[in-house]
Amino acid sequence: MLEYIRLQMKLARSGGRGARKGSTALTWVFGIIVVCVVLALLYVLSLVLHGELSAFSARELSALFFTVIELGLAVMAVSQQMKRLYRPKDIQITARFPLSPFRLYLANLILVYINLAIVGAILTVPVMAVFCAGTGSFVWQTVFGLLLAALAAPLMPFAVSTIVAVPVMYLLTLLENRNVIRMAIFIVFLAGFFVLYNYVLSMLTEYFLHSGVGQETVSVWDGLIRALNSPFNVAAYCGNLLFFENFWAGLGIVLGVFAVLTAAGLLLSRPVYVRVHRKALETGGSVFRRRSRVDGYGPAAAMLRHGFKEILRTRAYAYFYLGIAIATPVMVFFCNRLVTEAGQAQIGSGVNFGASVLVLTVFMAMISAFSAASLSMEGKTFYITKLVPVSYRKQLLIKSLLNLCVSAGALLISCTVLGVMRFLTPGQTCFLAGAELLCAAGFVLNGVNINLINPNLKVKADGETDEINITLMMILGIFIGAVLGAAAIILPFLLEEAAVWLILLAAAAVYFGVNACVFAFTAKKRYNRIEI
Repeated sequence: MLEYIRLQMKLARSGGRGARKGSTALTWVFGIIVVCVVLALLYVLSLVLHGELSAFSARELSALFFTVIELGLAVMAVSQQMKRLYRPKDIQITARFPLSPFRLYLANLILVYINLAIVGAILTVPVMAVFCAGTGSFVWQTVFGLLLAALAAPLMPFAVSTIVAVPVMYLLTLLENRNVIRMAIFIVFLAGFFVLYNYVLSMLTEYFLHSGVGQETVSVWDGLIRALNSPFNVAAYCGNLLFFENFWAGLGIVLGVFAVLTAAGLLLSRPVYVRVHRKALETGGSVFRRRSRVDGYGPAAAMLRHGFKEILRTRAYAYFYLGIAIATPVMVFFCNRLVTEAGQAQIGSGVNFGASVLVLTVFMAMISAFSAASLSMEGKTFYITKLVPVSYRKQLLIKSLLNLCVSAGALLISCTVLGVMRFLTPGQTCFLAGAELLCAAGFVLNGVNINLINPNLKVKADGETDEINITLMMILGIFIGAVLGAAAIILPFLLEEAAVWLILLAAAAVYFGVNACVFAFTAKKRYNRIEI
């Protein structure tokens, strides 16, 4: 069993060695930037909460942060158990190991806990260190408290996941080939998370603009902190370990609840694991029973249909591509409201237009960034695209059209929201729709051009493509959005509105034109050079 655990850990460590150095370096840089921004926001949040909710101690306020960490770890633990216990991809290989099903079950559980403990330490130490610094409670004992809290953080999520993973597994089985329902659930959670994130940013904005938080907001946070410090919230007892307050009581409760829930989870999940394991060995993989009909479609329509189904059946693209596109109007509304409220307090109502340009350009870039994987999605079947009786340039245009249709749909709804909510005048709304459509088309063609230069047809083990091109396009889109947004905010103070519109429209047209020319003159030649 120990040899099996060591083998799995060795495979996990060597899993990313095949990645290119450029992709790895860019991923690390992007990840470090995101972590720094998140930690800065958490520091400010802890500073504001400590100032506005002075009736609560640092330990009581820490219940909020520990609860969020525990929930995140619980989701990860359930996902890991689903992957290792109930839906392993290497079951045909591991079943031949000289291990009984029970030992294999225990080994996989230990692997889940090891991964959870590592991630728990990575999350807990920096987040709670920033919290302690923001609340002014960081002393020399805090170093030992952070270590103890990091060790205790994965206990409860792991114990809960041993019970929760079983019903989640059965639920996912019912939704096995119902990708639309699964994506709808994902979009609801994504929009809910963004609303919550916007609420926190609104509170921080209110604090800095008005040197305090409104009484209604304070009341909401007061009730939330009191609820999280309930004796039934085991996550709050991690604060006892961090601040050495009622230390033994907190440690006893955490360990006791962990032992009870883990024992119950083992009794529940072990027989289910054996049954699922045996069934997976006796039966083949799931097969789509619905026939895919392409008869009666022209080449362009058939390729559009194929491209859309390919997106739906590729989990990463279905969730983070179509999901972001559908949730964009919600995101645009809350981002625009937050930015305009903050901007109006400092600059005036003229900031509305610039904020709308900034927000919409960034989200158009996020949606269109997936055009940088148009070819990569073909993977090992790329050779088929060279056999079908359709020209290379036409195939690429069809892929671009599919991406642009998704972007245009999100843009139309978002502009309707901006106009109905009176963030913009009717004239500004119509102009913004036209200019952003040009930007979206430019983003799509830019992504296709990048993918032609770096097709990256190698597919990972789970069927998803590993794309550095998408990250590059997102970074480029954020930069362009920041430049256009800053111009739309500053230029109205220097020029007439018509001149500002003309400059922004010209910038969008030039960006689209350059990428269209590059595509027209180089696409066929670059496509011919691609081999698998």
